[in-house]
Amino acid sequence: MYSSGIENESYLRGVQVVGSDGVVSFTSIFPGCYDGRWPHIHFEVYPNVDAITDASNAIATSQVALPQAACDVVYADAAYPSSASNLSRVSLESDNVFGDDGGALELATATGDNSTGWTVALGVRVDTTTTPTAGAMPGGR
Repeated sequence: MYSSGIENESYLRGVQVVGSDGVVSFTSIFPGCYDGRWPHIHFEVYPNVDAITDASNAIATSQVALPQAACDVVYADAAYPSSASNLSRVSLESDNVFGDDGGALELATATGDNSTGWTVALGVRVDTTTTPTAGAMPGGR
């Protein structure tokens, strides 16, 4: 994973290149839940490595919704002081991104625990011949 200058930020950025098996993997923190949004991870897909430097080249932009059972365990930790409360006030159905289908296509699976870490997985089919549209995610994020 590529990252630079993230020590004083509240977000993480990274670039990964898909392997020959079609899988992308990365290591990150478990994101907190902020008020009004279901816990999620953003991602974009580009047709090739050279296209990554310009967001208008994205051929797919979406978010991975994290499963509630994993969130409940993670947010019980003192490192996430307001996330449990924020999660209690939102649902996949009320979320402005996942609400159209309750997260049916974006809901990941999660295995693990707070001691050894979590593995979150979501299968996403992407047609790499898609023409970039320079679109943006809902809410401008």
